[in-house]
Amino acid sequence: MIRRPLSFLTIAIAIFVIFYLYHFANQFAVSPHLRSPVTGDDTRIAPPPPLGAQPDANPKDRYITVTTTVSSVTTKTAFSGSKVDTTVDSVAPLPADYSPSDDDLDQDATWCETRYSPTYLQTIAKNARPFCKPESQSQLDCLHSTMYGEPRKDSLCIARNIVFEDLRFNIDCELRDPHEPDLMGYPHPHNFQSYWYETGPRIIMTQFTKIGSEAAPVFEKHACSNPATPRDDGYKILIKREGGRNYWHSLMEILSFYFTIDALQMSINKKTGKPYMSAADTSKIQVIILDKHDNKNYFELWNYFSPKPVLTLDEYVKDPSTKPCISNLIIPLPGAANPLWQGDWDPRICDHSIIVSTIRSRILKHLKISAARDLRSPINVTFIDRKGSRKLINSKELTDALIAAYPKVNVNVVDMAKLSLKEQISLVVNTDVLVGVHGAGHTHVLFLPSQSSLVEILPADLGHRGFRNLAGLRGIRYFSDHAPMAPSDKPDALRDWHAEDVVFDKDAFMKLMEVAIQSVAHRGLLDSDVS
Repeated sequence: MIRRPLSFLTIAIAIFVIFYLYHFANQFAVSPHLRSPVTGDDTRIAPPPPLGAQPDANPKDRYITVTTTVSSVTTKTAFSGSKVDTTVDSVAPLPADYSPSDDDLDQDATWCETRYSPTYLQTIAKNARPFCKPESQSQLDCLHSTMYGEPRKDSLCIARNIVFEDLRFNIDCELRDPHEPDLMGYPHPHNFQSYWYETGPRIIMTQFTKIGSEAAPVFEKHACSNPATPRDDGYKILIKREGGRNYWHSLMEILSFYFTIDALQMSINKKTGKPYMSAADTSKIQVIILDKHDNKNYFELWNYFSPKPVLTLDEYVKDPSTKPCISNLIIPLPGAANPLWQGDWDPRICDHSIIVSTIRSRILKHLKISAARDLRSPINVTFIDRKGSRKLINSKELTDALIAAYPKVNVNVVDMAKLSLKEQISLVVNTDVLVGVHGAGHTHVLFLPSQSSLVEILPADLGHRGFRNLAGLRGIRYFSDHAPMAPSDKPDALRDWHAEDVVFDKDAFMKLMEVAIQSVAHRGLLDSDVS
């Protein structure tokens, strides 16, 4: 047979068919060389159905799901063809350079880690010790912090099976010998750290509890050893506050309480093999205020974990629901033990603390404050205008000059003392530059939006670095200058910066504000001239 050569038309049709099949394969992702956009693996991805198309009666006949897991990233892909099941459980380790050795961590990094990273809470949770002898009717376990460069150990305690009578919480606990091996190196309840303003577990135990054999008769009186006796199965938190109305001090007490509850959810009770508290248990928390201070500032923050009312000790006694037999009693870390107090007179390079970020998100969520910000809006400058001690006596001159120099900037002059806590924080989360004379108002750096700026006008010669360091933990830009004390007839030797007003040079103020405002002028979508 004589073979005829292929005609031009036949060749053209063949080329068209090949081209069409190639185009079809690419269009519907059946090419064996199409790479996953997530993992980079050779993975075929199912195309979306054409617009208006009806779904297949049985999509599995057409597409087969393939799960690919690469170093904790899981992607599900589907493609037509034969059935394929590919699972990658692990990958090779990162290059060694990504895992710094101990030699690569400087002392400052270690200092920061033990205070502002999860290591802080983990360390407390690991250092739990039971202090009661086995024959005791109560259980008293205490947890302790250990921070690099800090010899002091701060303590918190949880007691089980307690009796309340005559304004005392009775703990039938015969304390173990502090020289027993597992207690060596840990503070004994009789020798816990002392703190200012008569706060902390040692003072609470001394003034508001009875520990030891003298508590046993009270157990018998109320039959608290009998399982059938009605009891309060909640968690009573004993708080003795420092007493002032200072926002910073009050917040430190509240945050130490938060850290206490976090650590108790992490720490394992050696007697039960379970954490001392569960997440569900936190709804049973009730705060009891032991001090006689008449202020109820920031009480809404004591209710973060539980809606149960915060009661003073007198109110607790009169509450008809109060029972003498109590299952759980917690004596938390005091405010002065809070790691945010650490190193506040020294500049520290600590940044992006997950603990501080969690504090911020918890409080915003609890107060129902949205952190969303329209970044197309003008720059907002909030000037904290103190009206009590340490006020800036020429503040109006300075703010008027600022408003005139930056007509496109919103300048809010605010006396924070006249606003509720929620109003203050709602203002701050929409602030780009927060400025004021050194004081508790700078605590609001906790709530500033990311990439904003904090400006602190410090009294002359004051070297406090607490708010500078807190700004670093939030990733907030920080600027400061010093202002002399205002003229006074009082001799300088008798003047205390805490109570003295200050006066600030206008040119110095404008220079300070210029760098702060320009630093946020092009943040994200906020991109406009500010002159």
